[in-house]
Amino acid sequence: MTETRKPVGMELHHAIVSHYSAEVRMLQNQQYRKWFDTVIAEDIHYWMPVYEQRFSRDRRPDPTPGDAAIYNDDYAELQQRVDRLLTGQVWMEDPPSRIRYFVTNVEAFEIAPDEFEVFSNVLVHRNRRQSEVYVHTLGREDKLRKTDSGFKVFSRKLNIDARVVQDKNLYFFV
Repeated sequence: MTETRKPVGMELHHAIVSHYSAEVRMLQNQQYRKWFDTVIAEDIHYWMPVYEQRFSRDRRPDPTPGDAAIYNDDYAELQQRVDRLLTGQVWMEDPPSRIRYFVTNVEAFEIAPDEFEVFSNVLVHRNRRQSEVYVHTLGREDKLRKTDSGFKVFSRKLNIDARVVQDKNLYFFV
């Protein structure tokens, strides 16, 4: 595959990878309000579409935001999920899951002045309750905006690899 877009320079790439490291540290430490306030842009589209396992000859188009999705949140909906989680009354997260994130294969391209399209792979290792362990792998497609306070995510598409998720719920942020 020949890429026609030009990757960002090393310094900017390092800044984006550092941004992702700080983001997952907030999530791993359950600092959901800080994550929301510092990482999420007000025009966010946070989306995890549902994909079907299809034969190669099936040429139907990929899902769109109007189709069924696991997450299809805007700023207010994402804020509502964060607020609800912070009440301590989300039974599926009491006690809270222990989650470890691994973000890798980060590729970043400038799409407009101070805006970037970033592709990465994410592995989520989640321990729930006493003995429930789940591993999720995802491809992530982000659009970041560089601001005076750092990078803000204004679009996040999460492509979960599993077609049938064995986890009892997906009440966590990626």
